Amino acid sequence: MLRPSLCALTLLLAAGACAPPADEPDAWLARVDGLPFAALQTGRDTADTILEVNGGGLALFDGDGDGDLDVLFVNPGPYPAGAAADTRSNKLYRNDGDWNFVDVTAESGVDLPGFFNGVAVGDVNSDGLRDLYLTRLGANALLLNGGDLRFELQTDALGAAGNSWSTSAVLRDMDLDGDPDLYVVNYLEFDPDAPPLHGEGGRHCMWKGHVVMCGPQNLPVQADRFYLNEGGHFVDASEAWGFEPAAHGYGLGVIDGDFDTDGRPDLYVTNDSTPNFLFLQREAGRVEERGLLHGAALSSQGREQAGMGLTAGDVEGDGDDDLFVTNFSMESNALYTNDGAARFRERADALGVGGPSKRLLGWGAAMFDLDLDGDLDLVHANGHVYRQASEPGTDTSYAQADTLWLNDGHGKFSEAAWPGDVAEVSRALAAGDLDDDGVLDLVVLQRAGAPRVYRGTTNARSLQVRVVGPPGNPDGVGTRVLWRDAEGERSIQVRASAGYQAVGDPRPVFAWRGPGTLEWIAPDGSRHSRRVDDPGALSLPLEGE
Repeated sequence: MLRPSLCALTLLLAAGACAPPADEPDAWLARVDGLPFAALQTGRDTADTILEVNGGGLALFDGDGDGDLDVLFVNPGPYPAGAAADTRSNKLYRNDGDWNFVDVTAESGVDLPGFFNGVAVGDVNSDGLRDLYLTRLGANALLLNGGDLRFELQTDALGAAGNSWSTSAVLRDMDLDGDPDLYVVNYLEFDPDAPPLHGEGGRHCMWKGHVVMCGPQNLPVQADRFYLNEGGHFVDASEAWGFEPAAHGYGLGVIDGDFDTDGRPDLYVTNDSTPNFLFLQREAGRVEERGLLHGAALSSQGREQAGMGLTAGDVEGDGDDDLFVTNFSMESNALYTNDGAARFRERADALGVGGPSKRLLGWGAAMFDLDLDGDLDLVHANGHVYRQASEPGTDTSYAQADTLWLNDGHGKFSEAAWPGDVAEVSRALAAGDLDDDGVLDLVVLQRAGAPRVYRGTTNARSLQVRVVGPPGNPDGVGTRVLWRDAEGERSIQVRASAGYQAVGDPRPVFAWRGPGTLEWIAPDGSRHSRRVDDPGALSLPLEGE
């Protein structure tokens, strides 16, 4: 397929209105109650197996093309044995504005049978509409968007169904031919009719003196898969592109980016109890796994960690993307800072987010300018996998508060109070401007129960950038947007993935601190810029002026 001209890209900018002040000046986010979002279920309340602990996923995406974010919740449902395997439970809600969400699941086609986990969003068939790829235990599902939030299931996921236990996935144009390719993260072999249990088959599943669910250690790994999009049909190119034999780990999360700033898309994958993967595309059509060599695979002590969630962004303000990874309890979370050539240093302790995280077991994470002061802050969901974690002597707990960190402008973080710091069992999360006021909001999933929604209440103005791309890339994924004002420069990459089983708002948001210059580097490498003197609505052609 010929690559569509990236001159079709357009940037739309909207100024964020001043949000109502929070109840407390440092709250930044306020809980939103009364939304119609249904509770999610992940297997049984007892969570006796590893299948039942990871939770579901979510996507904040413009499914009907009306300019605002609709919400998809990916719901695992009951434990998938016997009749429960036919349960339909994913949910789709149309955004009608002013926090009015309408359940359109019944006519949408998303309520498929199966035990689902994650989601990827992209325009697979290059018709300008955002399609859905859903991961689950067994064959994954591809739903093409027919318009008006109606999706049609595709046989064999157009070649990318697989038959593994898939967790996260990302649709990203890796070969820069104008349509999105697909990377699927797989976890481990699991038979719900014969699950691994303590005391069976010679297994000994103990943790701090307690019998717990088994895994992932000593369970068979399932390799990740990479598929090229060939005219709207997927072809497994894992070996041809160099993803094999490297991509063998207990995979949980994936995020796309250009970590070595060479103009070619890269991928970063978090693995549970095995080293993380950093796939750098050194030449067109070929990746190299560089996690160990480039310092992004292990802890600062050189140890494997239980990588769960992840996020990426320029926390230091130096023009390249750093990586944040959430890990198991008694393993601090990791913050890998980037030297610009994808050579990383793990600096969580030095930057304030290491030590305080050791009692926590982290999941989904997001970086965004929460307080609109010009730098990227950090939030991550927490909650243990073992119910026994609340027993005496474990030094942790099952339910845990989600954590918010504020950036001092130089990449150093301090923990801040917020409405989400109450004990919950959280999993995936995504940030997005659900009410289109220019301030990002947050959706956090629980392992089981109703999603938590928080409205951004920062009393400041913003510059929100919408990159509108051609068919095949309607959100302009891969574009790097730079904003320069009198106080400095900030950059945000337009991404297809929110890291752990989720998709977030693709629109970059910058603090408005006065007039400046907006520059954007398109996926084809072309650079464009425009002076912006007011935070009012603007439409800019890709060519600039």
